[in-house]
Amino acid sequence: MLVAGGLHLAKRKQKSEPKPILRLKLEGPGIRKGRVPIPELVRICEDAQNAINKQAEALRKRKTYHPGPIEHSIQEECTLELIAIHGNSPTTLDFDLRKPQRPLAFSEEFGAQVIREFASTIAGVRKKSADGFDAGVLLRLYSLTGVISPKGISRIDWITRSHNGHQNKISAAITKTVRARVAKRLSSPRKALVEVDGVLEMADFKKEDYKCRIDPPIGTPVMCTFEPQRADEIYGLLRKYVRVKGLGTIHPYTDKIELMHISEIVPLSPMALSDQSFFANPSIADLMAASNVQPLDDPSILVGGIPPDEDVDEMLKVIYDARK
Repeated sequence: MLVAGGLHLAKRKQKSEPKPILRLKLEGPGIRKGRVPIPELVRICEDAQNAINKQAEALRKRKTYHPGPIEHSIQEECTLELIAIHGNSPTTLDFDLRKPQRPLAFSEEFGAQVIREFASTIAGVRKKSADGFDAGVLLRLYSLTGVISPKGISRIDWITRSHNGHQNKISAAITKTVRARVAKRLSSPRKALVEVDGVLEMADFKKEDYKCRIDPPIGTPVMCTFEPQRADEIYGLLRKYVRVKGLGTIHPYTDKIELMHISEIVPLSPMALSDQSFFANPSIADLMAASNVQPLDDPSILVGGIPPDEDVDEMLKVIYDARK
């Protein structure tokens, strides 16, 4: 039942109901029993999913700082579904993994490991400083803590099952303390190992200023520096698809790579690059964020884009006819 300002779901008990792999318990003066304001619900679900995706990359030893979307295999194994909202106190959101087929009894889903590992990340940040944790995961945790406010949600408990689904539960609390500790870590430019795939579009071979630019298929170009002894290698790869790895400088509170120093560069198949972007299936929001495109607030800036003597309807008709 949809009500003004919130969402209320009544769930019938069924024997075949899946047990939630993740529960988020919401507490705070802005949360009423069995109700969650829609803006907060959407934000929590989106930020929780993004955090899990980044934690999955960290577990698979993939660089969590990279332009472009999350790889397809992680989306397949780690996408969550909201299966229930409980009206008990505190209000609880139940999630399960979206998987067409459950694993055998003796194996554990990768998504379950990721959810449990993120709980460990939250608990570790609460106990000490945010040092030693993957920076990309911390950035997603910071985004999730953005919903915490004195008059709204003051606490989110991240609850999941222990290894192999035993009755023991793992619980970690997301509070303003967690937000403050993560913010301290993210408040200045950071150094991290990064990885970028794209076209090597430009290189500058000036003495003591060896630079090049990598243009990824999704996202903004990344400026790179390299050692003089790599000059011939860089020159030979100009206008070709490459994969570069190295130490990058990351903007505060973002995962935007400001500059990276190349430690490794290898040629990459154009097919592999296009397959990676195609199968990642990014959302419109992902594409906007990666390309740094903002919504159009003032339509008047489009004035003059079409000559006054042109018939707009006729132009659209020509476009649509050409698509048939």
